[in-house]
Amino acid sequence: MATDVSQWKEMLDNSMSGNFILSENLVDVLLRLPVKSIIRFKCVCQSWQTLFNDPDFINMHLRRAITHNNCCMLLKYLSSSEEEVYSLRCNKDFAEFRRLQVPVPSKTDYYHIVGSSNGLICLTESNNKGSYVTVDTFLWNPSVTAQWKPLPKYLINNMMTSPFMVVGLGFAFHPRIDDYKVVRIVYFLKSKTYEVHFYSLKQDAWKNIDANVHCHIHDTVSRTFVNGALHWLAAKKNQVSGKSDDLILSFDMVEDNLREMILPEFGYDESSTQKCLADYKGLLSVLVYNAHRCNDNCDIWVMDEYSVASSWTKRFTFCLDVEILILLDFLDNGEVVVQNKNGGLVACDPNGGKIRDLKVAGPACLIKYIESLVSPRGGNPPVEQPISYPSFSTLSLSEEEIHVEVGEVGESSKRPSKLSQPS
Repeated sequence: MATDVSQWKEMLDNSMSGNFILSENLVDVLLRLPVKSIIRFKCVCQSWQTLFNDPDFINMHLRRAITHNNCCMLLKYLSSSEEEVYSLRCNKDFAEFRRLQVPVPSKTDYYHIVGSSNGLICLTESNNKGSYVTVDTFLWNPSVTAQWKPLPKYLINNMMTSPFMVVGLGFAFHPRIDDYKVVRIVYFLKSKTYEVHFYSLKQDAWKNIDANVHCHIHDTVSRTFVNGALHWLAAKKNQVSGKSDDLILSFDMVEDNLREMILPEFGYDESSTQKCLADYKGLLSVLVYNAHRCNDNCDIWVMDEYSVASSWTKRFTFCLDVEILILLDFLDNGEVVVQNKNGGLVACDPNGGKIRDLKVAGPACLIKYIESLVSPRGGNPPVEQPISYPSFSTLSLSEEEIHVEVGEVGESSKRPSKLSQPS
């Protein structure tokens, strides 16, 4: 039943006078507000601020956003003056509707996006192309600009005796342990050894783990969070043939350990192909394509049973009529966003073959993003289903085919009453 004007006036007057009424009608309407409006309305009165900071309200707000697919794209690219631009884009036509400003300038002038989980963005300082990243890492909620957290410094054991490179990074939330983690793999150039560290937001501390890494990591940033693990493409020397075999390196977020996984037998010459990892309906997948030829097929392989090598199957094959450098992501309308050989971004229709210029020059990074009230400072309530988006290819050939499941969390605050779940 609809609430008439007099009922609304009574509810608002009581809430602003401190006599807070938990009306289901009022809560249901407030849950429909965008994050920007909620932030603005916090100053209306103390009762509203209490409600908007309540973990139950925040989780319900996020679940509703997920249910209604209120997802957009966060695009980071360089302007003609070599300045970073952070742009929110529509997930259907890629139209820009807002620009973001990182609250703290990078000492290197540039940031690299490590990933997104539950509305938080993990950034690390880098050079302009992201090919070199530093150990300075940050968590940021773009929906609430003031929410910015530099991660604590961590002394790398051999950094004083040997130059090193950060060769692996990942960021995700795991609901089983109710924690966000940043994983970092460091390679020492002199000793040719690795160190693996992870940061826990719950503990607000870094930890070094014992891990023997015997492979070369291709992807600095983990592209997929599947089955509770982060994944990187890597290569390892075959002791029999002397050649390098590609593989997947995974980090289990619960057990805090690394292990190697076998890629499928593709059945063709891989020397001229590129590979990228993706999430296919919660299943680990790999996309294989030729980056230097037009009208060549892209194959999508899916691991039907996690960690079982024999379960790899080829699910899809489609053609991209463009010479590409890297696949970035798919839009809701089915178009795939790619960076072409000239550095520009174009949207390709895998079915009709049409190509649309997006008027953006590379290098660029593209991730899916849902606005949230989650705090990067920790103290967040448990989340049933996390949103975890890698910073590269999250494949979505169509809404029914390749898709990333999402879920969110919110900022912690205490209030004795509980809110009921709206329909």
